[in-house]
Amino acid sequence: MALRPMRHSGYSVLTFGALALALGVCVSWLVTAPFGGKWEPVIQTLALVAAISGVFAERRAAAQERERQTLQALADELLKNTGILDDTRFGPLDPLRPTHRVFPRLVLSATDAALISGVLADRAHGRLRAVLYEWRDAVHELNRRLDLAELRSFVADAQHAELLAADRELRRENGYLDQVVQLRDRLETLLRERYAHDAGVAWRLDRLPSQAGGEPDAPTPTG
Repeated sequence: MALRPMRHSGYSVLTFGALALALGVCVSWLVTAPFGGKWEPVIQTLALVAAISGVFAERRAAAQERERQTLQALADELLKNTGILDDTRFGPLDPLRPTHRVFPRLVLSATDAALISGVLADRAHGRLRAVLYEWRDAVHELNRRLDLAELRSFVADAQHAELLAADRELRRENGYLDQVVQLRDRLETLLRERYAHDAGVAWRLDRLPSQAGGEPDAPTPTG
């Protein structure tokens, strides 16, 4: 990740360097014009180099801004899904008084957008893409299982024993819910290790329940 700012800086140096050289040659040309016009092709060449490198620099800056927005959106979505997973409806049922439940659903809009848009297609994001694909599949499967659990509970008017059995199945070790929780933890760890240098990502990760402290209503950084 450290190579990206360096690459962008290289384009900037090339652009302004070529423009500075072109300015210097223009000044020199004004002084030496009576003795010949050899500087004109040089000035045109430097101007073209500056213009072309400026286009690459602008595109690179735009790509970095899209990456930044995508990563912050993923951090926002992680924060929201963490709150959903902490919902009391995902807790164990009271064995003496099990009740019918309507579960909240996890969201994947930022994940789908990040994978479909190709913003993270760079090889440097390979680990993140792999985790996001696993995360998306696991969340889709969990949401489908929640649909089935609710259908079984309300339509079939399940009795206490059936409700408790469905609850155990949902929360069993290495079950659908457990897999989603583990992938959520992996995604948070990866964002912290690889992308927390971005102030916006770090601020959002610090709002997670396990990390929240200080002032939860602090203003969102814009940089």
